[in-house]
Amino acid sequence: MNFSELQREVAAMVMDQAANTLLAIPDTINEAVQQIAESVLLPSLKTLFTVTTSTSACYVSMPSGFSGKLRYVGDSDGEYTILDGGLEELLRKHPDTTESGDIEHLASEGTVLYYLPIPSTAVSLTCIGYNVPATLINDTDTPSDIPEYTHREAICFLAASILYASIEDGLEQDKVNTKMFAGLAENGINKIRAWSYRRRTGVGTSCWSN
Repeated sequence: MNFSELQREVAAMVMDQAANTLLAIPDTINEAVQQIAESVLLPSLKTLFTVTTSTSACYVSMPSGFSGKLRYVGDSDGEYTILDGGLEELLRKHPDTTESGDIEHLASEGTVLYYLPIPSTAVSLTCIGYNVPATLINDTDTPSDIPEYTHREAICFLAASILYASIEDGLEQDKVNTKMFAGLAENGINKIRAWSYRRRTGVGTSCWSN
């Protein structure tokens, strides 16, 4: 489904036809696509890129579009350890942020990659991570990172749930529509998870795996 079709589908699901609700539909669809990409590792968003370390700072910014999901960092000598505990764990292991030497550990926080010690010569690091999906703008734009057969069940239902969460906010009774569409959307998202899993590499724990 393209962006125009998605908007038409969501408008038909939402009984509130107030102008502000209708105006919110395009942004809400993009929000739904972003949420899906956050909860499922979509294969087409996996990307290979390089960053170059600084010789005076213990961090470097990731490329534009990087989602914050980092799966691998290495160089010609092999893979580096990415600490699960993030920047805090990195500082526990290396309290001196001006320490120089060969890189021992890295931490990923959002769109910034931290490393210590700081190498005296800039190092080119090869990374594998995930980008954010493209924002839908034109009527003919399509969320091609998500399988088309799940567009209605995942994207449209999730967008409807987000809209109803705003519409039903403050109501004393149960948020019936919000919960109903959220449940329907979860079924669609589970189909995307299954679709994504079937496209994983069969090389065990290879760095190319989701």
